[in-house]
Order: sequence, then C-alpha cells, then structure tokens
Amino acid sequence: MKSALAIHDLSCHAASSLNVVLPVLYAAGIDTSFLPSAILSSQSDGFDSLYSRPLDDECTRIMDAWLGYGLVFDCLYSGYLADHRQVELVKRARRELLSSDALVVTDPVMGDDGRMYQNITHEHIEAMRSLTRGSTLITPNQTEACLLAGCAMKGEVGLEEAEALVRTLHDMCGALVVVTSMTLEGGMTVNMACDGGQVRTFPFERIGMSYPGSGDLFTSLLCALMLNGEPFFVCVMKATRIASHAVNLTFAQGRERREGVIVSYAIRDMLDREAGSARV
Repeated sequence: MKSALAIHDLSCHAASSLNVVLPVLYAAGIDTSFLPSAILSSQSDGFDSLYSRPLDDECTRIMDAWLGYGLVFDCLYSGYLADHRQVELVKRARRELLSSDALVVTDPVMGDDGRMYQNITHEHIEAMRSLTRGSTLITPNQTEACLLAGCAMKGEVGLEEAEALVRTLHDMCGALVVVTSMTLEGGMTVNMACDGGQVRTFPFERIGMSYPGSGDLFTSLLCALMLNGEPFFVCVMKATRIASHAVNLTFAQGRERREGVIVSYAIRDMLDREAGSARV
C-alpha cells in the first residue's frame, strides 16, 4: 500500500483542504497521514468572523515524534500554507520523511479569479516559487500560475499564450505542470498539462458556480491516480472528468456555494470507474 503525507489547513466546517484531501486519498487506497498547517473555523470563502490559527510549533513537534517512529512516505502533497515561513515545514518534511523516489505534489494556494488571497505577500509568492523547485508535480490555478511566472493576470487568454505560460512554469521548476481552470478566448475552460515535452488541454464544462474545494478535489484525485501508477496525461484526463462531474452534481443539488463541493460524488465516481476497469 502506498503512503502519503498531506500538509494542508484543517477547516472545521465546509468542504476544503484536508476535509477533501483525506477522504479522496483514503478511498483510493492510499495510507495517509497529515500535518494541519492551520486550523480554521470554516473554509474562508463566504464565511464572516473567521477564526484561523497557524500551527507551526505543533507541526514541528509532530515531525520530531515521527522521526522517532521511522516514518517514510511515498508522497508529499502540500497545499495552503498560513504564511511564507511554513514553507520551511514542507521543505523539512521533504528532506526527512520521504522515500528517495517519492511523488512530491505542490498546490501553490495563493489566489483565484484574478485576486490574491488577503494574507498573500511578495515573500509568500517567492517562498512558493522556491517550493515548486524540487516538486514532481505542481497544480496552480490560472491566477497562481501568473503569480508564479510574474506575468499579468488576465481573464481569457489565447491558446498560444496559455501554452507558453504552462511551459514557462515547467522551465522554472522542472516539474510536471497542470494549470487548472484556465479560461481560453471564446470562453472554453480547460485544465492544461505539460510533461516537459507535450502540452495538452483537457476541457470541461464550467457551470454558473465555483465551489470552494474544487481545486483540492482535482489535485487529490490526480495525486491518487499517479500514486496508483497511471500515466500522467491519463491521470489528468480522469481527474478532470471526475472533479467536473462532482461539481456539476453539487450544483444540481442546489448546494450553497460556501459549503463547498460534495466530495462523496467524486469518490463514488472514482470507485465506479475502478470497478468498471476491473470488470474489463
């Protein structure tokens, strides 16, 4: 059984971060441990009077204990970090807790829809750039891709410009790249992936609602599929289809946006597809 370490924030209400990552990885048969970078009263999009507490000291002490246990993980998947100093926690985990051929997945959570999140600073962007180096895979959304590349944030982009952005990120960090939820000229929404040679686009239907946790869901699915040994572009295709299907079903249920995507829809879809493949 493959093992993973997830370093994300823990929202005590609504579907986001560890509330999405853990059930997906568990359902995929990945033995998963986690470090909560921060604890929040809820996910931050749509809730007032948010309580948030970074857990740097707690994470450090947990890692100290784990070293005594001799834990070694096959994957490290990091997401939201409460401030730029927490990048050092992730780098320490990379140095001390991973197998030599571990899958290192970095979701550089910093903003969305052309805006940076409130706590994001220039130091945070620079720290995230440093974290992408040494990653096996990075999964920024369109806004985060522009922040990493230092280019202007736009709404719709041309296909050639989008492909150039994805290649720029690969050249910067040497990792596999998926830029999620890119809006191309004409309104098509795609996940765009680069393996260093090819760039491929994976379109999906964009409904009139953007649910928190959708990016976490996509990257969790992608991480699980890659750990289970499927080729990169096949993994991107499957993760795109499953995540998009879950978002569409969430919308059809009339789910309040701030409650986030319904993760169980994706898990059922993932397991049904695996069962179908096994029958074939």
